[in-house]
Amino acid sequence: MEYHLTKKTISRLRYAADTVTEQAVDVDLSLPDYCPDIEKILSCTLIPEVNMTNVSGDRLNIEGGSCVRVVYLDSDRTIRVYEYRTPFSESLPMKGESPDCVVYVDAKPEYLNCRALSPRKLSLHGAFSLGVRIAVRDELAYYAYDDGDELQTKSDMLTVSTLCGMSSESFAVQEDISVSGKSDIHTVISHRLSARITDMKAIQNKIMLNAELKLDLMYLSGIEDPSLECMSYSLPISRVVDCEGVDENAVIDGELSVMSSEVHLSDDALDGSSVLSLDARLCFNTLCYAGCEIEVLSDVFSTEKEAQVQTEPFSCNSGIICRSFSDTEKATIGLDEEIGKILDVHCEKLTASYTAADDGVLINAKMTVGVYYENQENETRYVERDTEFSFRPDTEGHTEILRLRAAADSLSYRLKDNRQIELRAEMCYRMTMCKRLSCAAVTGVSADDDAPEKPRDSALILYYADDGDRVWDIAKRFCSRPADIIAENDLEGETIGAGMMLMIPTA
Repeated sequence: MEYHLTKKTISRLRYAADTVTEQAVDVDLSLPDYCPDIEKILSCTLIPEVNMTNVSGDRLNIEGGSCVRVVYLDSDRTIRVYEYRTPFSESLPMKGESPDCVVYVDAKPEYLNCRALSPRKLSLHGAFSLGVRIAVRDELAYYAYDDGDELQTKSDMLTVSTLCGMSSESFAVQEDISVSGKSDIHTVISHRLSARITDMKAIQNKIMLNAELKLDLMYLSGIEDPSLECMSYSLPISRVVDCEGVDENAVIDGELSVMSSEVHLSDDALDGSSVLSLDARLCFNTLCYAGCEIEVLSDVFSTEKEAQVQTEPFSCNSGIICRSFSDTEKATIGLDEEIGKILDVHCEKLTASYTAADDGVLINAKMTVGVYYENQENETRYVERDTEFSFRPDTEGHTEILRLRAAADSLSYRLKDNRQIELRAEMCYRMTMCKRLSCAAVTGVSADDDAPEKPRDSALILYYADDGDRVWDIAKRFCSRPADIIAENDLEGETIGAGMMLMIPTA
């Protein structure tokens, strides 16, 4: 016979896809007529952008584009820029269909080789990667027995974190930025747009987001004698996002990413000053968690018959928290020639990884720093240097890391000597952490109807229990009810505090 167990479930996170795919960029192009001839290439940057993600059945479709930005010197040794865009599309399989999902796409440049075939022709060969993770809701099953007292049961009480809500929303940001008080902008050389969450708050079925966009701009000022300058602009944004199932007690794991951005220059301000038009598309993804207590059936026996018990490992997350950490790091990078003037220092690429051990978590960040400068002969140069940082956060005892995001909030510098630059990086790390709970869970109980009942040699057994023995183990050994042993011996708990003689009723 099969004993009836009651099936229960909790919601948890599962990834229907977790993969990395690569897109090639191979193009030969000619400069348009309005671009001066190339004398020397300073830098060539590959910028992948995602315009749309769409789940259809068991496939994820991604559409976007890649921008190649070539910064070069013309015959007058003036800095020039040319951008070339090309679209791409990708279709990836998922593990099953799930209309309720959150898609994470991390587009990163891998490499780009740029070669000038002539003063007006370029050969570009490179690739970028798309790191794709599709988060879906999954049900984790466990069992309980509440069908009489024919079985003796032991349950583990667990405080777990369940997935209570998930949402994904992309939206456009358009802003006209007046740059009065700055030198007139003649040509935009490059821009970098980053997004930083400043506050998130959950209310009934909604999440209120406050964030800050930071636009870093490198441009040429003036016409007769253009010079390279830099500026930064901050733009606060706020948004209310629907997220079914959350309330004010939810733990929000939110990520705001820049999918694509463009900056255009116009001169339509009333005072004649330059106006920058920012067109960006952002994506706000959230995974929300709530805490609850569950009783997992972990062991069973029958006092009447031999029972066959099926068990499986049961594992879940507990105490999920999201924390942000700030850290100030210093590093020194060296150049191969003497520096006359630094024009721009920026973070070109940033990656972060971690190692977890019993003594805590160690974060390792690798940054590629781009430097525009003039040498002693007033010639403009561009170099990239790699540097590394490490940081040990206070994880409050959590060693299971679910997600790690790193960003350089600011990067300042000073000349250490005529060949070395000292960097000061304000790093921000956001971590989603938890504790891992594991136990053996009963999934089925059966017994042979024709099997004889367990023999009982006596109605009462005397047994000397040692310090730390558990009543459950003793009851299971002698086919007695744990509650009867506790009552017969006036025990206060389920663990023997000191060695003692027990009376074990078996009738």
